[in-house]
Amino acid sequence: MRIAMLTVNVYDNYGNALQKYALYRTLKKFADFVEVLRHHEAKTFTPYALELSPDYFGNVREAAFKCVRENKFKDFDDLNIRTRFDLPYLEDLADEYDFFVVGSDQVWNPDLCVPGNFLEFAPQEKRIAYAASIAVPELPPNIVDYYREKISAIPHVSVRESEGADLIEKITGKRPIQLLDPVFLLDADEWRKIAKPPRWLRKKIYGNGYLLSYFFNGNPPEEVLTLAADLNLPVVNMLDLDNFDHYITGVEEFLYLVDHAACLCTQSFHGTAFAMIFKRPFVVYKIQRGQMVQRFSRLDSLLELFGLSDRATDTDLKLKIDSPLNIDFARRDEVLPIEQARAFKFLSEALGVTRDED
Repeated sequence: MRIAMLTVNVYDNYGNALQKYALYRTLKKFADFVEVLRHHEAKTFTPYALELSPDYFGNVREAAFKCVRENKFKDFDDLNIRTRFDLPYLEDLADEYDFFVVGSDQVWNPDLCVPGNFLEFAPQEKRIAYAASIAVPELPPNIVDYYREKISAIPHVSVRESEGADLIEKITGKRPIQLLDPVFLLDADEWRKIAKPPRWLRKKIYGNGYLLSYFFNGNPPEEVLTLAADLNLPVVNMLDLDNFDHYITGVEEFLYLVDHAACLCTQSFHGTAFAMIFKRPFVVYKIQRGQMVQRFSRLDSLLELFGLSDRATDTDLKLKIDSPLNIDFARRDEVLPIEQARAFKFLSEALGVTRDED
């Protein structure tokens, strides 16, 4: 069986890289041949160094940091994921694969969705959507009919968030199944096989533990630094442009850092997901600053599923956790195998085969 996979393709986001790897590895348990199609604007890789512009990036130093980091992400992709770049029109590929799978990540986000992400180029019986995310509570009125037509034409549809399921049910009249993000389909030991420690993680400094800070702009809220001081933990601040080593952390190193953190503080869905996978203490910060409002429906769904809603602050960042390092994963341990079984059943039925347990 030959499967083609379509997803959001970037070289600068840990969650994107890891969800893509996870779905790819999961599909490999069903088929001998799987490859990711990088289509449309995502055909080629252009490192930041080739577009070096101090005016655009703010300064050359920042551009150099981004170049190194992007190349590490591309190295991870090249090593672990079979990818096809030399694409003709997607319609020309319809007969080359037995199935086309779109997902997970924000493949149906109106701001990110590109032609092909509804698999309209493939025969209808070959279309599968796994844990697709729309990532918005409502669609602009001018694209509702388009989304209704395209999603209704996919025979096997699953979504990642309850909000997305609500929206699809509203526009199509049929509720899709809600399934786990693919990172949960690999267990902790499978992830540890590819994790590796950063060379700078010296025992002398971090041997007694560290607080891992992962915020998209590299600037944790003051509450995180206060918590680190209260816990007497040094801070490893991801995406910190003032720290070259931390900023260029690779995908495999990110996994190691989460797995060994005394506590993770984040606004990230996938950062939270991996804290759950590795069963590490974490605190989710619902940041709302001025006009920059983070949507947290996907995080809320995830936290509620595993009975961990109390690990999140409110939008005023008021910490509601008495003992940040103490966390009860009992509900996670109960629910995760059940949800994994639902996901594998969905894929098995959609593909018409059982998975290779090995």
